Order: sequence, then C-alpha cells, then structure tokens
Amino acid sequence: MKILNLTDFADRNWNWLKEEFDDPSLEWVHYPSQAIQLPAFIPKKATISRVVSAFQAVASTVNKPALLVSHGPRPALYGGNFAKIMNPDLPHLVYSFNFTNLPNGFLHKSMTKAFKQADRFVVYSTLEKQVYADYFDIPPESIDMLHWAVHAPQPNLSEPPVEQGEYICALGSQGRDYETLFAAMARLSNIKLVVVATQECIRHLSIPDNVKVYTNIPLTQAHNILMHSRFMALPLRDSEVPCGHVTIVSGMFFKKAIIVTDSKGVHDYITNEQTGLTFEPQNVDELAQKIQSLWENRTKTNTLAESGYAFAHQHCTHHNAVNYFKNFLSQINT
Repeated sequence: MKILNLTDFADRNWNWLKEEFDDPSLEWVHYPSQAIQLPAFIPKKATISRVVSAFQAVASTVNKPALLVSHGPRPALYGGNFAKIMNPDLPHLVYSFNFTNLPNGFLHKSMTKAFKQADRFVVYSTLEKQVYADYFDIPPESIDMLHWAVHAPQPNLSEPPVEQGEYICALGSQGRDYETLFAAMARLSNIKLVVVATQECIRHLSIPDNVKVYTNIPLTQAHNILMHSRFMALPLRDSEVPCGHVTIVSGMFFKKAIIVTDSKGVHDYITNEQTGLTFEPQNVDELAQKIQSLWENRTKTNTLAESGYAFAHQHCTHHNAVNYFKNFLSQINT
C-alpha cells in the first residue's frame, strides 16, 4: 500500500511515521506543496502549489492500493476534492485538523463539501471535536482527539544560552494575546521576559523595557531560549481558542512550568495547580500575580515542571501517534 503524505511542507524527504514501521508492504511518498517551484510573477502561488501537489498525490492512487494522509485543513481541502473526482473510495485521514480562525463564505462551503470525502480527522483537543463537527457538518464519531505527539526532544544542556541572565519565556504566534502579557510584565520590572514570535503578533504593541523579542529565528535557538528559561507564559486570546498545544508540549518536555490562559482548548493538557497554572483570559492583574508568585517559589516551579514532564511522557510521545495510525491501518485493511 502507498501511504501518501500531503502537506504544506518543503522537505521532500519527510515521511511522517515511516521510521516506525518496519513493513516492506508500505510505500511512503511525500507530496509537499512548498517544494513546487513556480515563477515568482505567478499570483496565489501557495494555492496553485497546493492544487498541484494534491493532484499529483491523488493521481498516483488510481487503480493502486493507497491511503491519503492530509496534514492540515488546506491539504485536506484539495486532496478531498481531487479524490471525489478521481478516486472516491480512496481512504483519507486528515491529521492535524486545526484552525486558528474558522473559514467563512466560499472557503467554508468548499471545505464542508471536500471534507465529506475523508474517513477520519485527528484534532488535538476535545473542544475542537464538537466545534468542527458542527461547523463543517462532520459526524462527531469521525473526529478523534489525540494529544499532540512528538519525539521527546533531547536538549543539549551544555549549550551556551542565547539569552543571558535569568528570565521567563513566551513562545508561539497562533491565537496569542501578547498585549495582556506585556501589560502584566510592565508591572514586573524585576522580571525579564524573552518572547519568540512573529512580527505580526507584536505589531502595534508597546513593548516594556524588561521584555526582549526575537522574530524569525531558527527552531534550535527558540528551544535554547526555552531550555534556559525559568518557566513559560502562554497568553491566549480567549477562553475557547484551540491553539498552544505544540508550545505546551514543548515546554513540558523541557521541564518548564507553564502559566497559560484558561482556555477550553488546552484543558486536555493543563490542569490548574497540577500540570500548570491558569489565569482568566485578558486578566492582567491575575497574570502578573501568578508570574510574580511563581518567580518567587522555585519549589512550586519545579513541582509543576515535573508534573508536566510526566504528563508529556505519558500522553504526548510519538508512540501515541504510531499506535493510532497502526489502528487506523488495521481498520481500513479489514
């Protein structure tokens, strides 16, 4: 069977879980849209690249045993549309089914139609199951919640820090509320915050003197900043934003306590006072108080870090994704 990974990546050599499957009957092929080379003058290159990748992937499945794995909603949109035309019975798993903002208008209608071709969807929070089921008219039983699963990182503890001195950190861009975090830090002149985010996230925000921002840096440097920090703050824009899972799991694996907005989207990972601390959305006073309190209490910081680390090793390693995919393969092969 051919396992076709359809992604928005650029690396043609990436093949998801291939290394975990010692099975010569499985042929893994990657169709990354960003690897499609188009002339610079062509408009909407990202869309065209996705269309080309999806067409190539689905076309290769005609009259051959195959499984399409779309990594994200956009690849699933185009992969599902082509499959409906060229190979309607093609098994289709939509992995990393996640939206920072739900689509509207024509895109919403197009996705709703395309997603009907898929067999199953994987989301990273319980909140998303019902939201997406209702919004895209997907049977709830077709949506599976799986904790964000990765290879546990092996940090180099001897690596010199990118940022000197003691500090806390905040990483990530999707669904973030840096305005609240910066307002809290303005009251905490004794504590330094190092932020790794996109320029768009912090544009038009007033940055306090005790906050340093890095943008467009390699992942290795971001991990270095996380590794050498005291703990992490993760401000989210509201109580139902389904974002922050990647950052939370990274923080847990790096043994960092986490202060995060109390959002339903992270309840599968963060239990207040157990695997992290939560604060009300946009509550500057509460966030400032919890940062100050944790900064002064190393014992609690270490306890939360150890609990988060144990949680990540139980629920968020790549073995969970491997087991899920093995089960999915067994279902479509019966």
